[in-house]
Amino acid sequence: MKFKRLKSSSHPILLSVVSLLAFSSCAKHDKVIGVKDDDPAMVAAIAKARETLPLFWRAFEKQERGESDFALKVRITDKHGTEHFWATDLERRDGKIKGIINNDPNIVKKVKMGDVIEIPEADITDWLYMREGKLVGNFTLKVLFKQMPKKEVDFYKSIMVDP
Repeated sequence: MKFKRLKSSSHPILLSVVSLLAFSSCAKHDKVIGVKDDDPAMVAAIAKARETLPLFWRAFEKQERGESDFALKVRITDKHGTEHFWATDLERRDGKIKGIINNDPNIVKKVKMGDVIEIPEADITDWLYMREGKLVGNFTLKVLFKQMPKKEVDFYKSIMVDP
């Protein structure tokens, strides 16, 4: 599995989180972190994200507490391999989910940044949104903490909250 993350920036929290996590290819300090498909911590994080997906959809539909900047992490596979992408500008209608690919591929060739894709719910591997200036979700990022500098981990921990 390939997961993309970025170094923190000096932008306001909302903009930095969105650009760091959802718009990662728009910045110049991105880094792809490889994780084995069967990594137990990542498998557990994806399971937690999938288990809590109804919380994401409830917030997406109601937006009662200032929720914004909704994004889904989507597993995409082609003959070149599997990669996980953030999709933003989500639309959920008539039982279908659509979003825009928001980072450049490193492995997969069948999508590119800016493509509108239909997202099968079975391919959702994580989710996030902002609520009252805090990051909700993004369970897979926590697995990457062990490979990140302490300052970066401390930054993320300071803005992350449970759903």
